[in-house]
Amino acid sequence: MLFTEQTIAGKEYKLRLGARDIVSLEKKLGANPMDIFMRIEQGQLPKLEAVILILQASMNKYHNKMTVDKVYDLYDEYVADGGTFMDLIPVLLEVFKVSGFFKQEESDGEVDPN
Repeated sequence: MLFTEQTIAGKEYKLRLGARDIVSLEKKLGANPMDIFMRIEQGQLPKLEAVILILQASMNKYHNKMTVDKVYDLYDEYVADGGTFMDLIPVLLEVFKVSGFFKQEESDGEVDPN
């Protein structure tokens, strides 16, 4: 199974959105989660709440005890360690990629697992 990895606060996390996670996000956000990132092209950054919800949902498959409150704390640690809101955008776009929102790029006939 494909996933992407991200180190946050010194710990490695596997990230991927399953179908249930995507549907749950759609209900919470009132839109397809990818729509939120498509607005970046129009100069509209996603709200922090949306980023936190997407990050938490992407942790469900491999880290099912990560509540939204824990992810808020994790985000605070991430920022304290020098990470930024903008640093998470490409990470979450990679999550959408490995979660089947669009095709993986191919090189030399192999699919990039990250």
